[in-house]
Amino acid sequence: MSWRFILMIIISISWIPILIFFVTNINSKLISQVQITISKPWTLVTRNNVRLSRLYKKYNLLLNLTAFKTNHLSNKTIIYSCTSFCGGWGDRLRGITSAYILALLTDRHFMIDMNYPCDILKVVEPNFVNWTYVKHNKSKNRTRLYINTMPSWQKAYRNNISNMIKSNDFVKVWSSYDDIIISANSDYMTPALHNIYMLNKTQQLLGQIPISQATTQIFVAFLFELLFKPSIAVRNRVDSILINSRHRHLICLHIRIGKNPTNPLDVAFTARENTTKSMIDFVDNYLLNKSSSLIFVTSDSSQAVSDILRHYPNSSMSIVGPILHIDRFDRRSPTICDGFVKVIADFYLLGECQTLLLSTSGFSSWANLRRENPNEELYHYNEKLGKIKKLIT
Repeated sequence: MSWRFILMIIISISWIPILIFFVTNINSKLISQVQITISKPWTLVTRNNVRLSRLYKKYNLLLNLTAFKTNHLSNKTIIYSCTSFCGGWGDRLRGITSAYILALLTDRHFMIDMNYPCDILKVVEPNFVNWTYVKHNKSKNRTRLYINTMPSWQKAYRNNISNMIKSNDFVKVWSSYDDIIISANSDYMTPALHNIYMLNKTQQLLGQIPISQATTQIFVAFLFELLFKPSIAVRNRVDSILINSRHRHLICLHIRIGKNPTNPLDVAFTARENTTKSMIDFVDNYLLNKSSSLIFVTSDSSQAVSDILRHYPNSSMSIVGPILHIDRFDRRSPTICDGFVKVIADFYLLGECQTLLLSTSGFSSWANLRRENPNEELYHYNEKLGKIKKLIT
């Protein structure tokens, strides 16, 4: 081999790092994030980067992505507030995404004020949209409108708010207020996008997507990635499972029992007492046909988790940490924030499952929408029948 030929090989190889740098910087952060996954494909961060890239490709030619990623620098705000009773994580996501869409439609700055059960920044951080809550100086004379539709007994008030967002010019109605503070778990996104007064603004947001298709179900996965990225504490919990699930089919069980010794302050669901047994029987009979399967379980009952781990001693896992319902908990507990971290870690991990068995719960329903294929291998515990049924969303 001549020295000239060897020299040509060295020169050619030396161009590879430059070429990689050029390619990964052609079109922003999204492309570079995909490159990272080649070396570390089993971490939550890299999986989320791939997910966001996939969503970006799906919507790039359809949605006005720039408008969706914009947090207006207006002096007027819409603030999602959760400082007391505001439901579980599924309820909160419904309220947060609704408030964000309302902020986009009204050209207001969007923020999240959540310190219940502890600061939201302990579990998720701003991603492409900086929603960090900044308190205004109390000395400033700002007008505020408080919208709290959480109390279910305020039916007339809840209906009035829903009807206004659906049928009235809420931009005009709210125009005299500097700050609009919203505590809600209702879906205001869908009716707001279909409001005839918002037609021009909605069309600017949706781009090529017909207004008839503008629903929370369609946009929630994309909005979640735009708004949030997991905190370090959450990432560490999830990665401990993902690393062990390499090359294995991940079957996930969400067992929502309701009031039980682990969560004595929760609502009672008497028809769910056989959920754990039904899920075990279904997995044994229909799903465990591959030796490579790994079962992940999350539940509001420590007994349910123990039953699964005991039944599958060599092929089941759960995320460590105290079991907590983030809206119904013992305020004297010293582990509340740690429990909040576990809840969000469980939520993220449910989005990585190839097969998912759900209880009736907004928590796992929203997690399912983040899966790469939400409609595939999706099953639900039917309380009336006491059986697991395939679910089509």
